[in-house]
Amino acid sequence: MTAAAVLFATVGSPDGPPAAALKCGASTLIGRLLDQLASLGVEKAWVVTRPEWHGDIEAATAQAGLTIELRSSASTAEDMRTVDEVASATRKPLVIGSGDILTQREVLAGLLADPRVVSGILTRSKRVRGSWTFRTRAERGRLVSAGSPYHRVRKPTGHFLGLIKIDQRDRASLVSASRKLAELTESGLPPRWEEEFERNRQTWRLGLVRSAAGTEADQRPGERSAGDAQDTQQGVALLNDEEEDDDPLDLDSVEDIVLDPESERSLARRIEVARRDPVPLLLVGLVRSQVHLTNSYLRELYWSRPLSAEDVELSMERMEGYDEDRVLLDSAVKGSDGFFTTFFVSPYSKYIARWAARRGWTPNGVTVLSMALGIVAAVLFATGTREGLIAGAVMLQASFTLDCVDGQLARYTRTFSKLGSWLDSVFDRAKEYVAYAGLAIGAAIGFGLDVWPLAAAAFALQTVRHAVDFSFASARHHVLSTLPALPLDQPEDRLLPGRRTEGALPEEDALPAARTSLLNRLGRSGAAVSRALERRSVTRWPKKIIVLPIGERMALISVTAAVWNPQVTFIALLVWGSLALLYQLTGRTLRTVAA
Repeated sequence: MTAAAVLFATVGSPDGPPAAALKCGASTLIGRLLDQLASLGVEKAWVVTRPEWHGDIEAATAQAGLTIELRSSASTAEDMRTVDEVASATRKPLVIGSGDILTQREVLAGLLADPRVVSGILTRSKRVRGSWTFRTRAERGRLVSAGSPYHRVRKPTGHFLGLIKIDQRDRASLVSASRKLAELTESGLPPRWEEEFERNRQTWRLGLVRSAAGTEADQRPGERSAGDAQDTQQGVALLNDEEEDDDPLDLDSVEDIVLDPESERSLARRIEVARRDPVPLLLVGLVRSQVHLTNSYLRELYWSRPLSAEDVELSMERMEGYDEDRVLLDSAVKGSDGFFTTFFVSPYSKYIARWAARRGWTPNGVTVLSMALGIVAAVLFATGTREGLIAGAVMLQASFTLDCVDGQLARYTRTFSKLGSWLDSVFDRAKEYVAYAGLAIGAAIGFGLDVWPLAAAAFALQTVRHAVDFSFASARHHVLSTLPALPLDQPEDRLLPGRRTEGALPEEDALPAARTSLLNRLGRSGAAVSRALERRSVTRWPKKIIVLPIGERMALISVTAAVWNPQVTFIALLVWGSLALLYQLTGRTLRTVAA
């Protein structure tokens, strides 16, 4: 990948120099980050810092393995104008982020080198202990809301980890967003932003009070004290978890609460960092400019943002204790697979993926081999003998295992391709339908059963289910792409009553009665129940099983064919598949009317 980078070294450290210039091993935080970016194809970097730190950052980046252009900026408005200038001048993908991030190269590779992430951000679904982060919300893989010191997020789903990748096709939107932000911050912050920041400050303070009272006992060895950053982050969580915009938190008396000196210092530090870091604000600008940003997840790799020499030392110790290969291998397993795949295939298939990687196998080659084994399984099914059915069931499971291995191999080696994605999707369907044909032939040869009508019905049912999946996903993507653009000066991440934005319907056309209809309330209740069930594994896994994903289908085919006969296989597929279709249609209907 050939790209350029803009890194901000605008946050200070308690030790005096900017945090990005802190010593990190033989280099500095920003020097280490620049070297990692250079190894991933970044050829030039603009480093933005405050005028008083120009010399510190110049020394900290002197040994970096790429071209550096150092810029002095005295304010957030100047930060945004620098982004505007760089984005206007370069025709390459841009990486924008904080210069004081400490992470592993593979984390950056996941954001920069993965072709599935055209424009996106580095994120994590859970907050990172010991670091201050702002929350985000994604729907159908697209970022729809982002938080900053001046913007809130309803129903958050992730945490922004300070790095943004912008493809050249979104460069015009980046320029537009940075110009709007420069105008908004040129003469001080908008009044509503100041109000939101004050609300944030009070909430962080309240979070420190609650943390100091209740979290010291269960603190992990080596973690910071209750007055440190991770506890301040709990205050951020209190704010961002709110679903209403009418300030339901009672913060009037927060200022009367006395904090211990360490907590007061932590709060002051949090406020300073929030004011000085322009990256979260730029992310809000991109989201509200309707740039299609996707998530590149940290998974179980290491990330931190150490802002003092002590933090750097502690973070380096933790990162050195990571078995990076093991973490990469674990991260190669999809986090959203079905029950059968997660517990009966992935525990061993990932080791096959690593074995294949060390021998130079490609994901596409594994996909083709998986298809070949699927054809062999169908031929064995077609013999109509008990031995053939058992051997076919075993071969079908081997084929499915390789179907898991190809994706895990691609994620482990980061060798993705559009051809591979297409082959995987087409061959998944083809293997299943070829197995249907083999079973139908075998039923006639070995059992004297005409099950072709059942086979055709199973084929049609599965085709309908695939069509429903693709059409629903396409409709959701269309809805997300046509959402009205929210104004940047608004802290809330939804259209407020009485406020018009470009693309929004007039109030008289918004059908407020529909929002309170019985069907709408039923949909909202159903969606709330579904979210509640997702939070517990005891209910989450049955939800995954009932929809009969491909792992469960392959297991159902193998077991029923090996133990009974093809007729039982097709009846089981039709009954379970029909229930799964009904369940999915009901759930999607409720989600649609709840919108």
